Amino acid sequence: YNKNEIVHILSLDHDDFQVDAYKRNFTDSVVIVNHNKSVVDATNNAAKLTEGGILIYLSDDFDCPKNWDLLVKNRLDETKFQLLKVDDLLQPFDAHVLTIPIMTYKLYKKLGYFFYPEYLSMWCDVDLFYTCRDFIVEAPELVFKHNHHSIRATEKDETYRRSESNWDQGLAVIRKRFPHLHLR
Repeated sequence: YNKNEIVHILSLDHDDFQVDAYKRNFTDSVVIVNHNKSVVDATNNAAKLTEGGILIYLSDDFDCPKNWDLLVKNRLDETKFQLLKVDDLLQPFDAHVLTIPIMTYKLYKKLGYFFYPEYLSMWCDVDLFYTCRDFIVEAPELVFKHNHHSIRATEKDETYRRSESNWDQGLAVIRKRFPHLHLR
């Protein structure tokens, strides 16, 4: 790939005390700062800056495989509504969740969002699975390791605590949107 074909968008909260450090350290990235109320807001605000191609949601606790960009590009057709389901080594592959969603810009435009905007964090990836079920391209051989605190791959920090505190809020939203699902 040409260096300009990949655009990293780092979406930050206005009250993050490390905003200046991020701006200094991520000079090759587009850094945006907003009054986000959640990770869903931050993600959707970043997605608004995209202009085509393939959109990938990544957090700081994911590892990408070698040549991830080529692997993803070879599995998706940018002219179609598609969402790539990869293995995160945390959830069973057949789980109805997309912890590392990778979608075509065309699908993003059809949805009008990356994550359904009523969510704060928890359950947005399950909602995306059910919303996009007909557009999923399965790629179990592509491993984007999720170094989650639940498997002691990293420490549970304030970001995890804040996100996980939204469990009930997200559960209420997904039950409203998909009342036929039996969720716990």
